[in-house]
Amino acid sequence: MNEQELDQLVVRVQRGDREAFGDVVYAIRRELRIFLSAHAVSIDMVEEVLQATLVECYEHIGRYEPRGTFLAWVKGIARNLLLKELHARSRYVAVEDDALERMVVESALRSTPEAEDRQQEQVERLRECIEKLPEGSRQLIKQRYFDRLSVKELARALHRTENWTAVTLFRIREILRACMAAGGAV
Repeated sequence: MNEQELDQLVVRVQRGDREAFGDVVYAIRRELRIFLSAHAVSIDMVEEVLQATLVECYEHIGRYEPRGTFLAWVKGIARNLLLKELHARSRYVAVEDDALERMVVESALRSTPEAEDRQQEQVERLRECIEKLPEGSRQLIKQRYFDRLSVKELARALHRTENWTAVTLFRIREILRACMAAGGAV
């Protein structure tokens, strides 16, 4: 079902046709389940958040403005409810001191679209900061972290001591940290 057909069903629901909501659910539930499965920690959480999303959707469907974005609108509801559930689960496992469960929940929180967007922004900012470094510092960072040369290998290639190389790398990382904290400005 395309977005225009989905909007037509939503308009019917908004006009009071309760049976049309069943058709809406049928049309979107698979896509929602896939979306939630990518970030939830269990199938139970997927089902729980899916049901809560559909209830929330039904309760607030009057707020939706038909313009071919209904699925995105519902996914926004699902994302917010999933984040709420993940944060609640995170607090619970912290109290229960279940290390494995905590790792699973934290991993799920890091894999949300918002976290991925923030991570991508940080990667871009780091690239900008690296580009602002002097050529020698940029090369040293490239060789250490992209080419994966050890401090010992770098020192030998540069005809420097390991101590000098380690201290220089530390200072460059401090410059990069300050640049990142300043939002990419040095």
